[in-house]
Amino acid sequence: MLVERTQNPAHGDYSVTMPLKLARTLRRPPMTIAGELVEAMALPASFGRTAVAPPGFINIMLEPAWLQAQLPPIADAGPSWGRSELGRGSPVQVEFVSSNPTGPMLFSHARGAVVGDVVARVLDAAGFNVQREYYVNDQGKQIRLFGESIRARMLNEPIPEGGYSGDYIAEIGTQAAAAGVPPEINELASFGIRWVLKDIKQDLERLGVQHDHWFYESTLYGGLNDEVLKGFQALGRIVNEDGATWFKSDSEKNEVLIRRDGYPTYFASDIFYHVDKLQRRNFDRVVDVWGADHQGQIGRLKEALGVLGIEPSRLVVLLVQLVSLKRGEETVRMSRRSGVGISLTEMLDEVGPDALRYFFLLRSADAQMEFDVELARRQSSENPVYYAQYAHARLANVLNFGAQAGGEAALDRLDSEWELALMRVMLRWPDVVREAADAMEPHRLAFFTDELAAAIHRFYKNCRVVTEDTTLTAGRLLLSRAARTTIANALGLMGVHAPDRM
Repeated sequence: MLVERTQNPAHGDYSVTMPLKLARTLRRPPMTIAGELVEAMALPASFGRTAVAPPGFINIMLEPAWLQAQLPPIADAGPSWGRSELGRGSPVQVEFVSSNPTGPMLFSHARGAVVGDVVARVLDAAGFNVQREYYVNDQGKQIRLFGESIRARMLNEPIPEGGYSGDYIAEIGTQAAAAGVPPEINELASFGIRWVLKDIKQDLERLGVQHDHWFYESTLYGGLNDEVLKGFQALGRIVNEDGATWFKSDSEKNEVLIRRDGYPTYFASDIFYHVDKLQRRNFDRVVDVWGADHQGQIGRLKEALGVLGIEPSRLVVLLVQLVSLKRGEETVRMSRRSGVGISLTEMLDEVGPDALRYFFLLRSADAQMEFDVELARRQSSENPVYYAQYAHARLANVLNFGAQAGGEAALDRLDSEWELALMRVMLRWPDVVREAADAMEPHRLAFFTDELAAAIHRFYKNCRVVTEDTTLTAGRLLLSRAARTTIANALGLMGVHAPDRM
């Protein structure tokens, strides 16, 4: 039976639409079906009431007494409020960011970092055993080009065609020379990778993102690559043409695995890497956070894994769309190779990690977005992160002010529309966490937090908490504590600070 939340509070808290869907099959009026289902439903009287509404809805209204009774356990639960055992300890790996180590992280890469980090946080909160991994592309043609670019700057030679020309390349070259690194391409590329990764790790740490494991692509070429290729060969899935090695696909288009120059393609390294994750390390499920421009690679990778006997559904790919930067009326374009663009370091300095994280979660990951710098810096209710953090700070201030208040909480007196509305929003929090984990949609947290913050602000405006009425004061302080716990946990799962003062 599908139970949905109602859009209009006048229709109750939840609505069942099954009678409308059964009407055609049963050839009976939906109102009749709804009436019979209501008679068969066994809701405890203390929990809620049911009502049938045209053209065949079953509406469920939660009783105020039941809502009020949930406040003490919420307030006492603290950080555990909203967590569940949905995953039952199942090992899941989330691989995200994985920006090529050929230059500092750009602001646009941070969206994938935030999405991946919050997906991992949500899965952890839902009871999965989560490993966070960063895949370091330290192998292949681009890495050689990176080394050639550094060498050219060291020797004051022209940058190679398609090479890297940002100021950071000159800085790497200067530091490599000072460290006594010889102008040999592989040595310089290795030095440059270490330099870039140190910079990336510092940015990620400021953003509140940490990885449990840093996996280097070069480790795939110690035998696993040959093992996988031999497996394809034995299955009749290898074709050698034009000096290259191809994967024979069930589609009309074969895919190159090893180029004529001997370099493996991204497709080949993706196969080796996922065989390592799903077969050698045996994660139940692997979640990859990729840029939307990699969408075309998903189908072919899953086909290759299926050929090798690995269930393709164990791989989940989340696509993150592009983000543009708006500063005033100007839209900034970014390009790493030309050295033009906004680095993550610059944006962290300008708006801070909380605004970056919250704003990136305000849209579904697969939707393009424009990041408004001026809005992110604004300290007003128009700024969603400020609005949410201010809601937490208001509750913290109220609780501090009422810390010495005594009296037994009169929960039954918390019956105003603003108090009951706040309770209804809070009680959705465990469902939001489970649904976000199940769908792997971290933006659900931001949507919920926006709604919760609004309910908190309305409660604060319309219900004076600390008064001479001790029992009402105690009740509203308990409600404030439960609401503070809920919004603190919501902000925490998003990796956003919950300040006590603004």
